Amino acid sequence: MKQPSHMLASSPVHQSGAALLISLVILLVLTTLALSSMQGTSTQEKMVSSQRDAQVALDGAEAALLAAEAELRGGTLPTFDTSEGLYDETDTQPAAVLAPGTWAAPTGGGHGNGTRQAPMPEDSSGDDLLAEAPRYFIKATPATGSASSSGFGLGAGRVGDGVASSSSSGKVYRVVAFSSGASGQAARAVEAYVIRAQ
Repeated sequence: MKQPSHMLASSPVHQSGAALLISLVILLVLTTLALSSMQGTSTQEKMVSSQRDAQVALDGAEAALLAAEAELRGGTLPTFDTSEGLYDETDTQPAAVLAPGTWAAPTGGGHGNGTRQAPMPEDSSGDDLLAEAPRYFIKATPATGSASSSGFGLGAGRVGDGVASSSSSGKVYRVVAFSSGASGQAARAVEAYVIRAQ
């Protein structure tokens, strides 16, 4: 027996694939947004990491500056030896203070190569905070009242202001300290003038 024509299974309607095409376009847009968001997050993470490393480098340089100040305020001054990072009034100190070669530590560390090694800062568990120990050098300035000492403008007890006076009670030292941060790539240098009472 023949089935009536309305009972026959209808033949599939030919579709143009519009739903699939729209789905793929939406998927492509969502994938692009996700990748863009991930890239932005990665860039921000690198920026924050770089800023943190720069701050750690600055902290390391300031720690080296404190070590130099402590050395100058000690009971006796060390012997000024250029190779050990102590420059007297006539010596020429390094000019390129941010050049990595200026701060290269001698083999085995310690003082040498024209700079001095400061103690390595550590965290609460005793781990080193920096890739390498911070370093510094000290340069003695000309005597108070000499023409070459004018221009410091320190205004501290007439020391270094170019005015000769019996009230001058100290000698001025230029200290430059350097650290390369936790990564070894974030070079930071600080400079200070320290007065040592005579």
